Amino acid sequence: MIRKIEHYTDFILTQEYARKRLEKNSITVTWFTNHENTRSIVHSHPYYEAVLCISGPDVTYSADGDLYQLRPGEIILFPSELYHAAKYDCSCQFSERIVIQIDSEFWKATVRRLGLEHADWNRSVTLFNANAVKAWEIRGLFERMNLNAGLDEEYRTAAFASNLSEFLLIICQIAKKGNVYTPAATSALVERAVQYIQENYTDPKLNVAKLMSYTYTSRGHLSRTFKAYTAESIHSYITDLRMQHCCQAIARGRSILEACTESGFSDYSSFLKAFRKLYGMTPVTYRTKLREMNQAAACSD
Repeated sequence: MIRKIEHYTDFILTQEYARKRLEKNSITVTWFTNHENTRSIVHSHPYYEAVLCISGPDVTYSADGDLYQLRPGEIILFPSELYHAAKYDCSCQFSERIVIQIDSEFWKATVRRLGLEHADWNRSVTLFNANAVKAWEIRGLFERMNLNAGLDEEYRTAAFASNLSEFLLIICQIAKKGNVYTPAATSALVERAVQYIQENYTDPKLNVAKLMSYTYTSRGHLSRTFKAYTAESIHSYITDLRMQHCCQAIARGRSILEACTESGFSDYSSFLKAFRKLYGMTPVTYRTKLREMNQAAACSD
């Protein structure tokens, strides 16, 4: 199936690229492989995402002060607009995942049609048991989603609607039988801290000292606890959110300097170094790639 599903190795999928892919299909299926010990940056996205762990060591996901351990065969489901990050441990072998991204409006319309708006998995991160995932052959369903992207447009939407309805009803059944997991660990302190960061990361004066004052805790305890529950430092977490904001601003046509300033970065030189470290390219190259992607999409329409 790796030959049939679009495949990326050690690649950071930006929100702008994912959005562009979802403009053509309401569901996209991608195979990701990591050979290096790495982490995805803290991010949110305007679509729903399901991740099926294929092989490798456990993947650690963090979201709003909660930690989740995704093991081979399990699926984790993320609602739209929820900040989360992942850490991959590839010290013994590589890590492989099939990632399903579903257009938010398409998801919500299907949920409404099935009367599932109030399901717990529709509002929070949910982890599904590997035995249940295997019993219901969800991987096969994901592979059919990928194949259905090749249907003529007049048939594709109906096929995707059928695929998504089947997936939602299956996870309802899995949840009903209790084959879902709660977070491996949770921290009220980190939940409070990340909520404050998410609301204020564009403020250039936001720093650890301000966060200490808000959470009424010491620097050492806050820093240690924060890293334990998010797999990164407070500074890195703030930088990640600013970078996502910056990339979105660039995609909207803002100049790089404007995007940098509006995202909360106070030092342009440090911003450039951080951008290159996270994305492996300069902001100018990133903007060029976005334009090329938009041109290619326009030519294929």
